[in-house]
Amino acid sequence: MSSPDRTPLDRLRNLPQRVQDEYVRLQQRREQAATENDHLRPWFDRIGYARQPRTDEINRRRRADGTPRLLYYVPTQALGNQWSARRINYLGSHIPRSHRYLEIGVFRGETFEQVRLMRRIGVEPFPLFDLKALPRMSKMHVMTSDDFFRQLSPSEHFDVAFVDGLHTMEQTYRDIVNTFAHVASGPILIDDTVPSDEYSAIPDQEESYRVREAAGLTDRPWHGDVWRVMLLINEHHPELDWRTITNDGNPQTVIWRRIPGANVVGASPAQIAEAKNVDYNEVFADGPPKFFHPTSEETALTECVAALTKDD
Repeated sequence: MSSPDRTPLDRLRNLPQRVQDEYVRLQQRREQAATENDHLRPWFDRIGYARQPRTDEINRRRRADGTPRLLYYVPTQALGNQWSARRINYLGSHIPRSHRYLEIGVFRGETFEQVRLMRRIGVEPFPLFDLKALPRMSKMHVMTSDDFFRQLSPSEHFDVAFVDGLHTMEQTYRDIVNTFAHVASGPILIDDTVPSDEYSAIPDQEESYRVREAAGLTDRPWHGDVWRVMLLINEHHPELDWRTITNDGNPQTVIWRRIPGANVVGASPAQIAEAKNVDYNEVFADGPPKFFHPTSEETALTECVAALTKDD
């Protein structure tokens, strides 16, 4: 006589549980196989196209292990909050013969890995990603931007650049002038040119956080005093033109030469010191001033492209 729990009706009733149990056993077998083959994982993780579909999974494991993240081997579909890569890719795809990209201040690499220009060069003294598994056709210089430009050959050139390094006026301005020495006709995108308030405009990040907390504010935006760079550019660089993006993402300024190849000479120490003494409220009492040329992302990028391709 058959046992009551082995009738066809009972087996049908227990089918969902049996399917769930089998799924759990399958997951356990996969985890066991991954553990047994773990000695191969570091090798596979460095194979570009092979690791590409698994990058998110690899990075989840690496976060748990506390090891540096992998950058995508080739760019994926940029997410909505990756406005820097979106803007750079627009410039690179609409300006003819743009192949070489320079990024000052790579940090975690979220922008760098999504840029679609063929050859990518990054400069970052403290990278938070795996240097042994870089994206395709890319190179990373683990040093300060000053050291990078000091050793860079005068003949080395780039087509599009992104300046997002140390967020102080002095360093950012120096990076811009040095970058223009290697960007003959293309644009430079500058990050964080419009602070969200007077606290985020403080050049020292920890001081900015301390003052913000003392004021009873819980959010922690920080832009530094990169905004003062725009004072110098407006006062001392008639050879340059620019637009400041103030919508749809972090405020950034795209800047280019009015005449391709025009010499960009840095302001004097006295002129830099003068800009350093300008107060945030003097400039932003009524929002971004007119000389920032504030506009939308679409207008800023299309006007930049139009200026740089008018003779093509």
